[in-house]
Amino acid sequence: MTEAELYALLDERGIPYEVYHHEAVMTVAEADVLVPRLAIPTKNLFLTDKKGSFFVVTTDEDTLIDLKRLHQQLGCRRLSFASAELLQEKLGLVQGSVTPLGALNDAAHEVVVVFGKELEHQRFDCHPLVNTATMFVEMDDVVRLLRDFGTTVVFCDTTCETGPAADVAEPGPRG
Repeated sequence: MTEAELYALLDERGIPYEVYHHEAVMTVAEADVLVPRLAIPTKNLFLTDKKGSFFVVTTDEDTLIDLKRLHQQLGCRRLSFASAELLQEKLGLVQGSVTPLGALNDAAHEVVVVFGKELEHQRFDCHPLVNTATMFVEMDDVVRLLRDFGTTVVFCDTTCETGPAADVAEPGPRG
C-alpha cells in the first residue's frame, strides 16, 4: 500500500485525519522541530523475538520502554530491534517510517501492533507509511481499521516500572 492508497482507504472508510507534510524525519527530536503538536506525539519501534514474532510498538514519544518487561507482558521471548530488511519484508516500510499503519501491508498477519495504554482512546500522530508526512488520527479509528484487516492489536503498559532498566528504549528513534 502506498501513501496515496492509504489516504484513499481512510476516505473510503470515512475515517477523519489530518496530514502535515515535512522534510524526512528519523528521530523524535527532528519531528519535534518540524511537526505541529496537533495530537499526542508518538515514537514507533519495530521489534522481533528469537522465535520470529514481530511487533510494532507505538507509545507516547517521551515513554521509556522497558523491553524486558514488555516481552513478559506480551508472552514472547526477549525483544530486540528488527533489521531494516525485515521491516521492508514484513511491512513494506523503510527505516525511519515505522508506523502501526504499516500492518496494513502485512498480508500474512504476522505483526502484532502494540500501543501504550496512555494512547487508548486518544488522538495521536503517526507516519502515513512515509517519514515525509505526519498524520493525526483517532486511536479508536485506527484500531478498528487494523482489526478489520486481521491485525492483532493490544494495549499494554510499556513503561519502566522503577527507573531505567538494562533494556530500555529511550526517546529517540521516531520510526
